[in-house]
Amino acid sequence: MKSIASEPVPQIPSCKIRGRLIPAYDFLPRLKKLCLSLGFNNPNITKSAKLVAADGSVSNFANGSLPGIDGEIQGPDAIVVLSSKVPYEQNWGGYSGLPEQYLRENHEGQTEETPADFILPYLRQYQFAQSHIHLSFDNAGRVLLTLPDFLVSNKEESPATTLKIKIEEIAEANADGLFQPLDNSGSLLSFSVAAHFRQVMDAENFPLKTGRTTPIGEFLSPELFQFIEPSEPIRSPFSPLLRPMIPWIVSHRTPHLAATLVYLQKNFAREREMFTATGPNDLRNLLCVAGLDIDMKGFRGRKESYFVPWQACWKRHGRCYGDIYPLLQDDLFVALMNYGRDGSSPEAP
Repeated sequence: MKSIASEPVPQIPSCKIRGRLIPAYDFLPRLKKLCLSLGFNNPNITKSAKLVAADGSVSNFANGSLPGIDGEIQGPDAIVVLSSKVPYEQNWGGYSGLPEQYLRENHEGQTEETPADFILPYLRQYQFAQSHIHLSFDNAGRVLLTLPDFLVSNKEESPATTLKIKIEEIAEANADGLFQPLDNSGSLLSFSVAAHFRQVMDAENFPLKTGRTTPIGEFLSPELFQFIEPSEPIRSPFSPLLRPMIPWIVSHRTPHLAATLVYLQKNFAREREMFTATGPNDLRNLLCVAGLDIDMKGFRGRKESYFVPWQACWKRHGRCYGDIYPLLQDDLFVALMNYGRDGSSPEAP
């Protein structure tokens, strides 16, 4: 549904998955051969799956790389791979015959939270709202919005995060300017839909039919709801960055991927800033690659591990460009596929 709010819409990064999965065992050898072709000399490779907190400032390139008396920074060339785990989704394609993905309701044995884990409570509430908010016609031809009362009212403070509908963005106010339900049937409230929202529904061809109710589904856009945090919200390193964007993340076509990319982008930008900060006196070759560790555990019988390279930046030995040289996903993937483990150039998977 089109935005009906005037606030700027947060941008969710995009990443190609289909046709970009590289077997994990094959990725690092290809990356090292690529860097050697760029002039790297026996580089140190660090694969960091633990993302830095939003307020963190530690760079993976800082250790042992302080300026000398002459101001020059010397040390071994360095490659850092920033990654985060994200569950595989069948619509990404690339592998035929995959069985149904099993839902993991608990995370026994999991030692580290990922962005996909962080959004799970929010995502469940959003999906509940999608299926329990209904639109219909009444006998007078008005469009009615019917939903559980707890999605609107604040009867008492909840110990957990709760989704609340911004009823003023959807419903029509009465003569006193108040948003009062037309009908109260048990725990269900019904409101008359405002004219501006009806126009948006018509413009988007909402599938509303006479004589039946229709779940709001994907038409529950980020501008129509918010999440209310308890007085003492659960602490998480992902909260400062992801929490303000949660409505846009959970309503995204692939929410787990969206959350992962938002956080990965932040960490990648921090490393790139560190490249710039060391200036032209840095005599090392530096490369940072950001990508996705594809989790296949949800598929019975699948034990493979895959990596999707997303973007990279390169700082050349002894030089500093105004903007560190970028390697966008398509160019990065082609470059990597030109270097097989044995030096050959196999076809992309």
